[in-house]
Amino acid sequence: MELRKRVFGMLLSVLVLGMLVACNSQTTAPNQELALTGDLSAAYNNGRFVIWTPKENEPESTGMAPAMSMSMSSSSGDSNRSSITDSLNVIAEAPISEDGAFSLETTVDSVQQVYFYILDATNEDGVRLAPTKGQHFILEPGDLSLKMDQHRRFVVAGGYYNDEVFNSWKTSETYTSSQKDYYDLITSPVEEATEDEQLARSEQISEFSSRLLDLESEGRREVALTHEDPEVRKLVLQTTWLIDSWYNDAVIELSEELPDDPWVAEALQQVEVRIAAAKAREQFAIGKTVKDFTAATLTGEEVTLLELVEGKSVVLLEFWASWCGPCRVEIPHMKEAYDRFKDKGFEIVSFTIDDFHEDWELASDEEELPWLNLGMGTEAEAAKAYSVVGVPDSYLFDARTNTIIARGLRGKALDQALEEELL
Repeated sequence: MELRKRVFGMLLSVLVLGMLVACNSQTTAPNQELALTGDLSAAYNNGRFVIWTPKENEPESTGMAPAMSMSMSSSSGDSNRSSITDSLNVIAEAPISEDGAFSLETTVDSVQQVYFYILDATNEDGVRLAPTKGQHFILEPGDLSLKMDQHRRFVVAGGYYNDEVFNSWKTSETYTSSQKDYYDLITSPVEEATEDEQLARSEQISEFSSRLLDLESEGRREVALTHEDPEVRKLVLQTTWLIDSWYNDAVIELSEELPDDPWVAEALQQVEVRIAAAKAREQFAIGKTVKDFTAATLTGEEVTLLELVEGKSVVLLEFWASWCGPCRVEIPHMKEAYDRFKDKGFEIVSFTIDDFHEDWELASDEEELPWLNLGMGTEAEAAKAYSVVGVPDSYLFDARTNTIIARGLRGKALDQALEEELL
């Protein structure tokens, strides 16, 4: 997704920076204690709060960058619990009380990104809730607090790194007010509406979502390119899933300051691969021919793209992932477009870059995807053929000639393209 660039004021005074850098020098010493208290009462009143990292030598569930928080509160069986915990390196955990509170202490050997799950939680009917994907913060020494609202949005307060990496933009008035507007819209009751009114609402939701992405990207960009502390800048890069041009620039600049840092060295290699992939994607410009590939369905059946869409007129090839917030926000509108145009020769083929079949299957079930659903992984033939380095990404092509019509269409832009091709 191409993100709009906006000015997002986040400059810190020299005095404040000096105080924060001093604080940083005290909090990076090894083997210090973290005391974390939490208030989850708006969303949970039972379960376990679990801080974790992926097990060594296993890929993170995203396979790429950490994901935007995406609420996935639907039922899942006991097998979900065992398979999830088997894949985690649990750092600390604590039970969640009936009033939604928890408290834990753990030793911090190094400041790092960590994730958390709420496991074994149930709703008021006793149905087990699936853990929310992509929840992460910075593990650092000190007395920190975590507060979550009813939409499972959360803020971790009290720590230098969490403040600089996340809260510098996440708690700004501009971001929080835009976030409120978005959630007010998607949770507002929907009365009986005409097709035009439904399309207008979908378009507004997409616009609000894009606005939030723009603000987050601009906030992260500002910190990643201007903060005086290179460790803060590195953590911003490690925790972002918004891979835009500023990310490449920030990695290149950081590699000059931290030439011996292993993570920065690896990130620089990835940037070089990403730049090469961007050049490779030029072959998929409008008017070029789509590439065929072989992939598997959820049940394991091997199929090819062009065989699947034989006899169709226009096809949307959509690359997505269970952890990708923008991907899943767009799915309701894609369903509306699918219902509207499928009898006129329109088809959607989605391909997930999830690394774990369970994540792909759970998200597919929750979203009730009605179209052709293939996968999976960043190393799969499809992802490599199209040089996929970030999601969402999509190609609209004419299945009669296999010619690319457009790329990256969302919301009203997709509707307009389909109207031009099929009506």
